[in-house]
Amino acid sequence: MELLEKDLPIESITVMIQKEVAERMQTGPGSKDYGALSLAVAFYSNAEVKMTVSPNCFIPRPNVDSAVIRLDKLKEPAVKVKDRAEMFRIIKGAFEQRRKTLTNALSHSSAYKTDKKNIENALLEMGKNINIRGEELTLEEFARLSDILTQ
Repeated sequence: MELLEKDLPIESITVMIQKEVAERMQTGPGSKDYGALSLAVAFYSNAEVKMTVSPNCFIPRPNVDSAVIRLDKLKEPAVKVKDRAEMFRIIKGAFEQRRKTLTNALSHSSAYKTDKKNIENALLEMGKNINIRGEELTLEEFARLSDILTQ
């Protein structure tokens, strides 16, 4: 993440990591693997798993599969947002307690503090149900939510 966040002259990053982490990095809304990592990677890059690597390819043999993932860094972030840090606090808060609705997760979050009514009003302004969960929102919708909440 540090390589993506810093303004370094990097066009792409290709790494081998645990398969399950690679899947979380490239997944979209609605998936059980979708979360703060998926959104952060999508904000800065296009991610694609290029291949999986069996544990049998290593000595000593690990207990997990690996994957090679390529992150093509975007020239500009994927979405425009008024306050990037605020958006990522909201995203982190949305996924701290995955089983809760977005309203309840954010109103009880250690990462983001606001009144439950503010969250409900922002979701209604976006045309969303107040009982929606964080894993149902796209990166663009998190950016919009952040912009509304920071007005």
